[in-house]
Amino acid sequence: MTKLGCIVTHGLRYFPIFQEYSTKLEHFTPETGARHAQEAVKAAQRLGIPQTVIYFAVDYDATDPEVTAAIIPYFKAVHENILGGYKAGIYASRNICTRVCDAGYAVSSFVSDMSTGFSGNLGFPIPDNWNYDQFTEISGYHGKWDLDRVAYSGRVSAAASVLRSGSESPLIGNTIDKGTNYSGMNLISLIWHLEKRFDDLRAEGKVGKDIVASGGAGSQITFVDVPTYRAILNYMAKYYLRDGNSKGVVKWSISAESYRAGDAKVLEQDDQAKQIISELDTYLTEGRKEFSDISGGRVDLAHLAATCLGYFNGALIPDRWTGWAGDLATGAKNVQLTCQLNPSANVDTVARALIGAKDNWYTVEPLASMHLDGVLNECNYSDMCSDGDAVYLTGKLKAAAPTTHLLSDTMLAYYNNRSELASRFKQMAWSMGATSKTAAKQAFYATLSGTGDATWIDSAIFGQLGGSAGETYLHSASSALAEFIF
Repeated sequence: MTKLGCIVTHGLRYFPIFQEYSTKLEHFTPETGARHAQEAVKAAQRLGIPQTVIYFAVDYDATDPEVTAAIIPYFKAVHENILGGYKAGIYASRNICTRVCDAGYAVSSFVSDMSTGFSGNLGFPIPDNWNYDQFTEISGYHGKWDLDRVAYSGRVSAAASVLRSGSESPLIGNTIDKGTNYSGMNLISLIWHLEKRFDDLRAEGKVGKDIVASGGAGSQITFVDVPTYRAILNYMAKYYLRDGNSKGVVKWSISAESYRAGDAKVLEQDDQAKQIISELDTYLTEGRKEFSDISGGRVDLAHLAATCLGYFNGALIPDRWTGWAGDLATGAKNVQLTCQLNPSANVDTVARALIGAKDNWYTVEPLASMHLDGVLNECNYSDMCSDGDAVYLTGKLKAAAPTTHLLSDTMLAYYNNRSELASRFKQMAWSMGATSKTAAKQAFYATLSGTGDATWIDSAIFGQLGGSAGETYLHSASSALAEFIF
């Protein structure tokens, strides 16, 4: 059992603090903040720490000008790079905690009030969002160690569990859990178990068949086996294929494929499959959470599944429109709206800020100083991860012989391979034959504008998704995506 396991087994709770030096001004730069956020998440996931607040330390008496010049930019980088459902907190003196939290870059304060000589504690009130207050030290506790006495407000609960996976990414895992307790099981293991149950039900003749009618006189109806990976992708895309999302069920059915309602009904009425689906739905339905991989990527599983299906069924609607092209079109629309709301804004600057933006996009300059009424983050970082991954995964799935666990095996290998993940965004450009930033921009613009090798279908679909966004916005959005990728 791990040390954290021993803690929670005996009824105690814990909180994570990340500190690498952090005792001098020179330790605080945006580059260091970004690296610290990534390393903290990696360590938390390796240790099995559930999604919680990680406190980043400022362990010296930073003056107010130093807070402005270095500490706040450091925490801004931490805030922008902390992924996996974790949030940034701060361990520091009262003034530093308050200023960083007021800037929006930390959600909870661990106050170092025991440092009574720190200027940041002199005359400053305790932060409104304080969760822990370290106020004195007991020397020689039980004759063995020095023990800090810390007050606890309870605003953020201390961690009371340890995730079963000890891998770098507990949502993904680097091995398959073949147990039967699905509660808390990592994502790919859940997919593995749903695949297995699907093929068990297939053996009973309950799922996995398509009806195909041959044309002409004396036509006959035949039943064709549907590969398990296609059926599972279909089910995981139910938010789009069944519920429709913003495009409607009919449009998704045309661009991806129709929902396999018969298979879904069998799965949802089967006792074992129901248990798996109950856990998997966390990633599939309204209000779903994304998963993080070992490279810090964030993926929307339902989006990924629907986009994969588009790449399998791109005969009528070009495959790119269920992926990057659809997201880029809506991104161009939002670039246009932002510029209309802020006439003095530079369109290229706005496009770079919106295309591939993370969840905190509206708090980051230049957008933080702009009017954003009605502007949405519809070509965001998670979209780009999902779109690039879909291109890669469908290529691998098409090239392999169908087996029960082809989908989970392919995902397991991919999401634990840093080398492959490093090229995830380039997959979008490569799918268009573009291997450079300039070529990618030209290919993206041609698709949105319906020029070059694009078709009238591209133009028609852009009209549905991109609204009235004109040539200037299409150029800027296409250039921003190319820069994001390369």
